[in-house]
Amino acid sequence: MNTIKVSATHARNNFFELLEKVSMGTQILVERNNKPIAAIVPRKSKVDWAGLKKAMDNAHGILKDYDPKDNPLRKPGAANFLGRWDRGLVKPKRATKK
Repeated sequence: MNTIKVSATHARNNFFELLEKVSMGTQILVERNNKPIAAIVPRKSKVDWAGLKKAMDNAHGILKDYDPKDNPLRKPGAANFLGRWDRGLVKPKRATKK
């Protein structure tokens, strides 16, 4: 994405021209006294909630086979601070299928 820096005065005087550039995908950074004060960016597209839900359903249970004993960071000889991230992680119980 291209970025254009303009002064606040230029932005005020050429607002509709800048909006046209934003609609083409350009980001406008508005500055006052050489300090950025605002950004005009293109509107983000709508979130695909159905696709997100499908991805989350597919990722459900991804850590079911995780065993903290297999972590190479927790084995003897590893630096002491490296394995601290998983000390509170509890292995989930497997659901029984009926």
